[in-house]
Amino acid sequence: MASNPQLADTEHLPTVEASSAAEPPAPPADQPPASGSPAANNTVRLPAAEPAAARTHVAGQSGAPVDIPVTSLNITPQNALAIMERLLREMAASGVSHARATDLHVNPGRPPDYRIERAIRSARTSKFSNEDIVLLSNAIMSDIQRGRFERNHAVDFSYHIDRNRFRINIVQSFIGRSISIRRFEEIKDFSDYHLPDRYLTIAEQHRGFVVMSGSTGSGKTTSIAAMLDYVNRNYHRKIVTIEDPIEYVYEPKKSIVVQIEIGEDGVPSEEVALRNLVRMDPDVGLAGEMRDRSSLEAALKTAQAGHLIFGTLHCEGVGQAFDRILAYYDTIEQQRILGTLADNLAAIINQRLLPCVKKGIDVVPAYEIFIPNPLTRRYIRERRYTEAVAEMEKPAMKELGCVTYVDSLYNLVIEEWIDYHVALEHAGDKAEKLKARMVGIDIK
Repeated sequence: MASNPQLADTEHLPTVEASSAAEPPAPPADQPPASGSPAANNTVRLPAAEPAAARTHVAGQSGAPVDIPVTSLNITPQNALAIMERLLREMAASGVSHARATDLHVNPGRPPDYRIERAIRSARTSKFSNEDIVLLSNAIMSDIQRGRFERNHAVDFSYHIDRNRFRINIVQSFIGRSISIRRFEEIKDFSDYHLPDRYLTIAEQHRGFVVMSGSTGSGKTTSIAAMLDYVNRNYHRKIVTIEDPIEYVYEPKKSIVVQIEIGEDGVPSEEVALRNLVRMDPDVGLAGEMRDRSSLEAALKTAQAGHLIFGTLHCEGVGQAFDRILAYYDTIEQQRILGTLADNLAAIINQRLLPCVKKGIDVVPAYEIFIPNPLTRRYIRERRYTEAVAEMEKPAMKELGCVTYVDSLYNLVIEEWIDYHVALEHAGDKAEKLKARMVGIDIK
């Protein structure tokens, strides 16, 4: 391994600046590859550091360009894994001149694109060819994952290097393969995420269906992870998660924690895993994304059996969550599912992340929380869920724990978490109501 002539292809790989977090040294030639590496025979030793002058600038949508380390694009089957893992390590490294990247995008005809502070920043270097991306994606996939990709032309899986964990999506697009990578941090204490205590009240319940909704990148998965880890730290319960792929890894504390990854732990599909969830005797379960009717119904059946179950939906607003659920059913069956939902719903949370003005904090969650009472459960059952959502404005519902976006935005501005103009922008058609609230007028 030490005399591998292909090392010459990676000799131009730069490293993070000296003030950044140091990268772990390369393993000896006879040491197995890092956990997460799919093939030992593709692993090569990384080269020594290059001078800082060799670093490449990245152009951002806002602020001055920042330095992002990039690799030589002379990619071969022998060095592809080393290059891909270097991109991942640099993505996870603590930068001094810029915040850590949350996402990495690798596409034909473009250089590596990083998402830093919610903006896409492109490395000013030569572009990847489709052949490059085929080599990079094949190197990072295991044989099983490559088989799934060949069958479906798309694959999702988790990948870890040292203590850094990533969610990787590879898909065959019109112009070639596309790789999208999200970096996950280790679960921190609940208070570190600046989430409301009302989330904990929901997590402490013993039964019911909790829907966490929001757009992509709104922090749904992270918020649920913080809630589940709070239960893990404080209660003697059994937590079961079903994920595709596993994103956050929980270290069992007071609770028993069982995490099932679809496809990798021998469970062939989400439907099979969810069908067995009730038999695992969970107190708290995570069913993952409600992508279709079968996953939604399996989660509801778990709630009906007397367990607390979390699921996620991609939508904006509590009202849209009901619309999204009904879209899975034809008109005849919509009444049935609304009845089941009315009986078992514990809460709907909708969340988005807004830029924070406090030093050292990138984003802070704005949210709305719908918790049903007997009246709103009747409204849901009667297909009057828009009226149920409107009830959130009433004092009795707020005493129950309901929060509107106007309530959340108002508090974030008053407590100096976000800028007033940012709050107005995200208030949408409720902007006038927020303006009035800021001057002490409560518009009904």
